[in-house]
Amino acid sequence: MSKAENLPTVRRGRPKVVEYEDRRKAIVQGAYSAFLELGFAQTTTAEVARRASVSKRAIYEVFANKKDLFATVIKEYRYLFMDLPRPEGETLSLEETLFRIFRLDISENEALAREAILKLMTRESVFFPELSDYLYESKAIHSREMLMEWLESEHEKGKLTVEDSGICAGMLMDIVFGALIPRKWVSEIEGKPQLDAEGRRHQLEVIKKRIRMVLRGINPTA
Repeated sequence: MSKAENLPTVRRGRPKVVEYEDRRKAIVQGAYSAFLELGFAQTTTAEVARRASVSKRAIYEVFANKKDLFATVIKEYRYLFMDLPRPEGETLSLEETLFRIFRLDISENEALAREAILKLMTRESVFFPELSDYLYESKAIHSREMLMEWLESEHEKGKLTVEDSGICAGMLMDIVFGALIPRKWVSEIEGKPQLDAEGRRHQLEVIKKRIRMVLRGINPTA
């Protein structure tokens, strides 16, 4: 047997996969910080490349354009505001499940990150309606549809009475996200201090009370 035959087999490919994932993660993180600080319009691929410590070419090897990068950032962080789909065989009460779906008991740091992402999404969607459309088309955002599926599933199990899952899902999302964003914006505009940790806790308790009220309507035994 020759020496060449005694050499161990060299497996190829894995390092490149790891390198790709690491580069992608760095780009998404760089874009996240840039979009939050500068907004969509003022964020350039050059700035993202600088923050991610990669070349502009590396960005285009992973993402088609800036809209694709923005959608990916939103998709990466959407876990902060909706926890769907739910685990199979979940035995929690409807009330507790909805609290978990809307992540009403997250940490203070996660709450701050959620506020930043929600504000970014809403602000940029106002300035760039086509960006909002793209988020839905690319399924970076499809929380309403997922919530509708959950409501319909619970209806089929006899746990809820939902005549229109779309209206019910929209109402629940308005209750939660309508309370999470505007107060902070009003405080900023009026020059008032933003909500502190205690203020956020009170805000979440109010949201929980509203969800309980909705549950009484769609689940009289709640």
